[in-house]
Amino acid sequence: MSTHTSSKPSPAASGQDSRDNQWATLCVVVTTVDSAEAAEDMARAIVSGKAAACVQAERINSCYMWDGVLQNTPEWRLIFKTLPDALPRLTRLIHEQHSYEVPQITMRTERCLQDYAKWLKAQIQT
Repeated sequence: MSTHTSSKPSPAASGQDSRDNQWATLCVVVTTVDSAEAAEDMARAIVSGKAAACVQAERINSCYMWDGVLQNTPEWRLIFKTLPDALPRLTRLIHEQHSYEVPQITMRTERCLQDYAKWLKAQIQT
């Protein structure tokens, strides 16, 4: 009887977390609105419409040029957590509710662990 041992180190021995292969992709979409009321209205509509699982809102100040005039205004940044398949619907809903002529809508992808991705999937309709 022969015993064969693998020469490949175990994840723990190599310093890798066993969850390394459990990463999933999520999308983080950001926009800004002009009031706390607009931020709350949009966040509630998007989450209840199941286009994003979570929306975070924070007050910020923005400095920018508009129509040749330097602006410095309070705004509210909305950060939406969603899935790649829900992006078209989320962007459509943001555009429909937005009061700005040219709204900032940006997106980046991030990685999250599978347990959070599972929760996201349960909250979002694609």
